[in-house]
Amino acid sequence: MAGNEPGERRSAGERLPPEPDPGPRKLAQPPSARYAAQPGPGPGGPGAPGGPDRDGEARGSTLTGPLARALIAAILGAAALVALGAIFASTLGLLFTSAATGAGVGLLLARAAVPRDDPRAIPRRTIGWLAVGLSVGAVLVGDLGTWLIGRQEGGTLELLDYLFTTFGPFVPGEMVFAALAAWWGASSGPVQG
Repeated sequence: MAGNEPGERRSAGERLPPEPDPGPRKLAQPPSARYAAQPGPGPGGPGAPGGPDRDGEARGSTLTGPLARALIAAILGAAALVALGAIFASTLGLLFTSAATGAGVGLLLARAAVPRDDPRAIPRRTIGWLAVGLSVGAVLVGDLGTWLIGRQEGGTLELLDYLFTTFGPFVPGEMVFAALAAWWGASSGPVQG
């Protein structure tokens, strides 16, 4: 039969012989296997904060390190506010110290939004609100410490009476400056280190 040998030409009306049926096609893996290899968001499962990663090793949250550093910055800021307000009895640097505390906390927390070598980033908005809360909390602790030292020295006024009598508009100003600087730091960061 003409056209069956290699190199021979087939005529236009001649049909090709059917190819042998290889049988049913089999995949190398079932389609669901591709989902098992990826980290799942389930509690304690692979890829979950505190759970094992892809290699099966336990990993902490991306927030742990930045939060610890931001807490240290907040404690130092609160101590500086106590030193300025109670020990030095000055209002000169209260707003600057509050803003510096807020900016430091925000910049340090921003690392959790842009983690190195870890795909589990925390949204910037969440980091921003956490930084604002931590910074305002540091200012409140600083104000409370200032009042406690004033009480220890013989003061008789209650907390708010003492703060507004002694520092006036600086009290809410400290919180506003700290909050604005914390939001700026969280949205502008992170501090590289």
